[in-house]
Amino acid sequence: MEVSIFVGDIADAEAEAVCTSTNPRLSLVMGTGASVRGRGGFEILRACEEIVKAGPATPGSAHATTAGSLPYRIAIHCVASDLAHRSSEELIRQCVRNALACADRAGCVSVAMPVFGSGHAHVRFDRAIAAMAEALHDCATSVRQVILVVRDSERAEEARAIVERILGAQVPVSRSEEEAEPSVLFW
Repeated sequence: MEVSIFVGDIADAEAEAVCTSTNPRLSLVMGTGASVRGRGGFEILRACEEIVKAGPATPGSAHATTAGSLPYRIAIHCVASDLAHRSSEELIRQCVRNALACADRAGCVSVAMPVFGSGHAHVRFDRAIAAMAEALHDCATSVRQVILVVRDSERAEEARAIVERILGAQVPVSRSEEEAEPSVLFW
């Protein structure tokens, strides 16, 4: 599996599937969820509302929906925190495994993923990246390319160093043409 890092808005990453990092209500009101909903349309939010009609989604689970007007085959909503907005490295690993399983079922060979749990759920960025790299290393999947998306360049270099150390391979970094301004909100 090829792993790369993309710096910018997750809705600009080139892949067949895009992931959001969300809560058990699949509310898509902040971070990557807000970006995907804002750029892809409310059709995505309506699909998420259908999923949680029976109750909140399980932390660590992943749910595929339409990508609305975005150029992706599917949007995968990964529940990276519990109802109290807490996450853990194990939840992050589950999100990666379950997102890859969703991509496999949809026949996608490339997936863009945020750094799960490192935003509102407050898992330290380096620990979140390490958990994701471990899950990618250990997962059996048909996905051939995973793009880890970060919002700013400073985090991209930190992410690259951690992923390269764990996977033992060089990790390319690309940037959107309109790279986002540095922010305190990391995906």
